[in-house]
Amino acid sequence: MKNLDDLQIFIKRYLYLFQAEEGSGALLLLYAAILSRGCENIKKDLDGKLTHLVSSHVEGSLNVVTLLLTGRATPYLHNGVLYVGDEDHYAMPQFGILSRSPVGLLVWYGGEENGKHNLNKQYPGSRLKTPALPIWVTSCSGHYGVLFNTNRELLRNYHAERRFDIQYYTCGGCNVVLNVDTRAHDEAGSMRNDDISATPLEKLIHTK
Repeated sequence: MKNLDDLQIFIKRYLYLFQAEEGSGALLLLYAAILSRGCENIKKDLDGKLTHLVSSHVEGSLNVVTLLLTGRATPYLHNGVLYVGDEDHYAMPQFGILSRSPVGLLVWYGGEENGKHNLNKQYPGSRLKTPALPIWVTSCSGHYGVLFNTNRELLRNYHAERRFDIQYYTCGGCNVVLNVDTRAHDEAGSMRNDDISATPLEKLIHTK
């Protein structure tokens, strides 16, 4: 394939392989991402933290998500490069998200005691929380989904952000339409992270 037109023709010709109900579309997409990045580059992306890209988690690992969203299988979700070390070790770079992602990522681990105080947990920086498009892959208590709004101006226009609808789909096929009203949020005050009345999805959205 020499240009974008060739790629579009190729995808249209073989799209049925990705859409088949019991097909191998997910594996084909993963193989394409791995081959595009290159196995050696993926090993470097993992930074020695992992010896594998795909975890035993039923719905996949965050490394696969970062590979698909950013083109790099980094285990770090922070902005840019952080140098981490102590008095006994040289500071080593941890390469996170190097530029603003077209599609975002929101993560909720499922509890204050299981998340914030666990240093192994990774939390997205602003380059994932505020993507170029109003689309977010979500990981809510380990379950993946997607939040999106069809209005491209949502992240550019302050007035559009005050009240809007947003679609939420899960891997299990669940679909809900949520109404987000930031005016009510401002009047009521910030929701506490330990508010037991809030659903996990609400807490996930509040991480934005």
